[in-house]
Amino acid sequence: MAVKLHMNLELAGKVAIVTGGDSGIGAAVCRMLAEEGVRVVIADRRDEKGTAAALAIQQRGGTGMFVRTDVSRRAEVNALIATTLQAYGQVDILCNIAGPGAQGGQLETTEAELDRQLNGHLKGVFHCTQEVLPHMMQRRSGKIINMGSLTAYGATGDIPAYCAAFGGILAYSKSVARFAAAYNINVNTVSPGTIATPMTAAWLSQPGVKEAVLRQIPLGRLGEPEDVAAVYVFLAGLRSSTPSRRHRYHCQRWASALLTAPHTTRLRRHVVW
Repeated sequence: MAVKLHMNLELAGKVAIVTGGDSGIGAAVCRMLAEEGVRVVIADRRDEKGTAAALAIQQRGGTGMFVRTDVSRRAEVNALIATTLQAYGQVDILCNIAGPGAQGGQLETTEAELDRQLNGHLKGVFHCTQEVLPHMMQRRSGKIINMGSLTAYGATGDIPAYCAAFGGILAYSKSVARFAAAYNINVNTVSPGTIATPMTAAWLSQPGVKEAVLRQIPLGRLGEPEDVAAVYVFLAGLRSSTPSRRHRYHCQRWASALLTAPHTTRLRRHVVW
């Protein structure tokens, strides 16, 4: 389902790095940013999918490139930032979306699964943010938008490592927002409900799961990647800036004035100007 933002976000010519950008929500963010005139750098681990995602943007008249990156590895993140700066000379927007799906019960979660969740989610966000911050600080401008999860607010009992990783991302986002505010850098987290993506497909196909999820959603439908991407694009734009004060808000249902297809989610801003 296409989602359009009915406003000028002043994004043309900006440069965005999108981790996890080769499929699902990340790919939708890349497409929608490119439609707004943003030069998009897709960072992901799968060469074939990443290259195809960049090519799709180019075929639609946008500017996109793929840089193979494992965000849990600091050296690869360093190379990602260096490659982007060499190609475009700036980084205006960082969208931290990469991360593995949830696995493991409360007593069954192994140390390997804990490492996988913390490395793929929390460590990846930490590496990318810490590497891009000096550049944004020097330019005194930037937007950092992290993927969150409702599990960070009301943790479930069956995916402890996943909950811990997103709880860490939420706390880290607040910390970065406090630090970066003095440099005119916005830091936000977007925490969607259940979204129909390749990552959730197997889980939703289990008997009774999709029906149980839909009963909890007032609109009675699953979210689409474009629904979440529209929030990312809005937060990336200049019009998402707020006056000089500490501000935080929740939105359990996106404002219909902003989106043509609102869906249950939670959006938290950690802005301290």
